[in-house]
Amino acid sequence: MKEVINPQLQAWARDYVWRVGSKVGPLSSSRQRKLLVVHLDGVPKALLDEAVRTGRMPFLSRLVTSGTYALDGAFWGSPASTPYFQAGFLYGLRHPNLPAYTWFDRDLGRKVQMNTPTDTLAVESRLGCRPGTSLLSGGGHTYFSLFQAEANNRLCMSSLARYKVMVRSLKYEMEGIVAARSQTPLSYLRSFGRDAWNSFTEIYRWGRSLRDWRHESGFLVSRVLLQRLGWSFAHTKALVDMVRGVPAVYLVYGNYDEVAHRRGPRSGLALAELQRVDAYLAELYAVAQTVEPGYDLVFLTDHGHVDSHPIEKRGGQRLEDILLRGAPLPLSEDIARALLDGRPHPLDEPHAPQEPVVIESGNFSHVYLTREREPLEAARLVARHPEVLARAMGHPDIAIVAMRRGDSAVAIIGGGVYGPDEIDSAPLDAEFSRRAVADFLRELPHMPTAGDLVLYGQAVSKGGTVGFAWEFGSHGGLTRTETNSVICWPRNLPVDLSGLSHVTQLHERLSEVYRDGPRRVVLPEERWAEAT
Repeated sequence: MKEVINPQLQAWARDYVWRVGSKVGPLSSSRQRKLLVVHLDGVPKALLDEAVRTGRMPFLSRLVTSGTYALDGAFWGSPASTPYFQAGFLYGLRHPNLPAYTWFDRDLGRKVQMNTPTDTLAVESRLGCRPGTSLLSGGGHTYFSLFQAEANNRLCMSSLARYKVMVRSLKYEMEGIVAARSQTPLSYLRSFGRDAWNSFTEIYRWGRSLRDWRHESGFLVSRVLLQRLGWSFAHTKALVDMVRGVPAVYLVYGNYDEVAHRRGPRSGLALAELQRVDAYLAELYAVAQTVEPGYDLVFLTDHGHVDSHPIEKRGGQRLEDILLRGAPLPLSEDIARALLDGRPHPLDEPHAPQEPVVIESGNFSHVYLTREREPLEAARLVARHPEVLARAMGHPDIAIVAMRRGDSAVAIIGGGVYGPDEIDSAPLDAEFSRRAVADFLRELPHMPTAGDLVLYGQAVSKGGTVGFAWEFGSHGGLTRTETNSVICWPRNLPVDLSGLSHVTQLHERLSEVYRDGPRRVVLPEERWAEAT
């Protein structure tokens, strides 16, 4: 510990643990190993590598360069979005049917957003997870996650939908806060007021320079309430949890992700959030090393962010107008034959006309051309909506058009049709991850909530793509930046976290040690002996 934190921080941690421990009672727990996972939402691996190399995040840099921690890349699967990641990480779900952060839900018959508590509660309730399967089962806590995942506390998005439960749990959530405060109320109010004023002036300058104020009022609320008040509270509660001995804590740091969406992943405001969180990570680490028994602290990211160039700003039209009201274009016969894959050209079946829904999800989009419960397959798309297909594949700002074909899925890329095993030969820009594209095509048949068409913006710069939503940093797409995530763990951890190729592998490896206890490895010859 001496190599990565200074004596002053060590002394602070000892005093903090003693002071808080004298005010809050310990929890009874038989677990010998305890876990704290800090989720750095949306931070690209390249930025963390850079921060370690340059010392921009001095604590994380010392942690890695001292050899105390390993920092490795990880692939969690597609799509590269927080709901998909958290369903796999917390519950171990391989196919959770979560296509984005926002989509049109065929079962509910309306648009859902995962920052709406009632929507998140409805989605979590239908995940169909058996009790005891969550990583947080048995007394864990979660802060700022989307799903409660059997946590004992109520500080996640889905729990906000149950107001009465939240009120009843308020006393429990506030335990230890007064004892754990590090500032006087007056100094905290001064600091909060200064941050609020700085946020207001920055947002005013930004909106005025763009002459566009959409999202700015919501961003101001997020900056003041969630990113300042909310994170400060969650960070303090995680420290208190470690003093009390909560067996597993999952803490989501979403500030960088929020700022990157509105200002860009390499904006000064976004980079300042990395420096800010570095100091918080140092405090968490110091307390994790001081309490008895100590905590194993793991850092991870769920996806990266790319610069987003709004299609509306580039051409003056929103995606919905381009697809549904653009100039009529004929669908190429070669494309139609490839989509039909040897089947006869279908005739359009009688159907009631329905208003299409285009969901702009950052630099990708889900297009629902019908309100039917079952998504349209390629043959029906060719029969019913050839002009939409033609407009999508012919637009220079759209790189990939994905859809279901039979029991699998295919993508139209550069005028050709490619299945998941053919992506290596597709004319993809180098910014895209061929692995991620193939993985998404394999996942799409398992996502009936995904659109009839799923579109991805074209790469237009290094680390940048066309975006369909009005934002300046995006994720959920299939670029290398978005799909190359990070796992950072102590080298003395009793489980190897290297070489992860899906988020469910992370769930399984951590669950063996921190939920179910370590399991003895059964050798092949032992299995043979048992069988005979």
